[in-house]
Amino acid sequence: MNPGYRRHKLIYTIIKPIVTLFLKLRFGFKRGRMREEKGPFVVVCNHVTNFDMLFLACTFKEYIYFVASEHTFRAGFASKLLRWVFDPIGRTKASVAGSTVMEMKKRLKAGHSIGIFGEGLRTASGVTQPIMPATARVMQMFGVPIITYKLHGGYLAHPRWGYTIRRGHMEGELVNIYTPEMLKKMTADELNDAINRDLYEDAYEWNKDRHIAYKGRRLAEGIEFELVACPKCGKLNSIKSKKDRFRCDCGLAGRYDEYGMLSGEGFDFTKVKEWDEWERGYIEKLPEYEDDHVLASDPDQTLCEFDADHNTIPVATGTLQITPKEIRVGDFAVKLSDISMYDIILQGYLLFSTADGRHFEIHDSKHKFAGFLYQLLIKRYKPMEEKKNVKRSKLQ
Repeated sequence: MNPGYRRHKLIYTIIKPIVTLFLKLRFGFKRGRMREEKGPFVVVCNHVTNFDMLFLACTFKEYIYFVASEHTFRAGFASKLLRWVFDPIGRTKASVAGSTVMEMKKRLKAGHSIGIFGEGLRTASGVTQPIMPATARVMQMFGVPIITYKLHGGYLAHPRWGYTIRRGHMEGELVNIYTPEMLKKMTADELNDAINRDLYEDAYEWNKDRHIAYKGRRLAEGIEFELVACPKCGKLNSIKSKKDRFRCDCGLAGRYDEYGMLSGEGFDFTKVKEWDEWERGYIEKLPEYEDDHVLASDPDQTLCEFDADHNTIPVATGTLQITPKEIRVGDFAVKLSDISMYDIILQGYLLFSTADGRHFEIHDSKHKFAGFLYQLLIKRYKPMEEKKNVKRSKLQ
């Protein structure tokens, strides 16, 4: 048994009615019909809001230990309080999480249940992303039931790129329970496909017939963290937002309404997911540039390095720039070819790991930037830089 389990369970029992009431009033949340399963088990859920752990905690009777992103452990006193009260399992984004798997296995063996969000990142377009490829294979090793649970309406209520929560409706659905006997008959690929089917959610399709309004005062603010390319002029990082409107200096102007729909001049998209699909393809086809060509830049950013003990060490401050060769903050640069893994958190903080085992994060809470754009640019130009390095080495 986890040393702090009795404390965690007691606090959970006390605050659960309060949190349940908050979720009902703020999100209009209904948990749906449940078939209670006695632990230990692993529950896998789609990731749609910053409050998804609370939705699951208030849905299941069993106390659940959640896998949480490593950045939640670097918030000073708040992180210490979180660990003392709930003791989540840390997972470092943009890195291989072997220690996370070992800790999950340890707690399951002690009889505790685990909750994970297989996508690893909240959806920014309203469509569930596939779970990380190794997730199914790892969970099969545990030998406990796997429960798939899906949240509906969360994207429209609290889009990852947005600043505010919108009043509307959310509900949960227990989709499937895979027993150990069932899991023994499935390959890892079959389980992976099954979980992806269970968790798949298209927020727009779900709300198409329901026509639920998600009301708020700043509906479009922050949408530039997701809409990172302008379909009218082709510029990157050019969209600006205010209240329920967004625009580009080229004349493109649009509105995001209470149903999550887009309208305006300079584009034909009616949904964020359509814009998202277009801009991914657009950036993937950007041409080859000279090594010093600045693809995107944002002022007043801080590059920090963090270690296994969640210590954060400032490395550099200044303008963030990405070129086909490197990513730079101030005077500190990292070659794209040296980046082994990369990801984003929250509205767009950029995280990456290097081949020599170092972990970095770029962000400034006062000057936010579209980390999603840098993620797409790394994906586009990192392979090109690696090919150049191969050619250079052959010429030496």
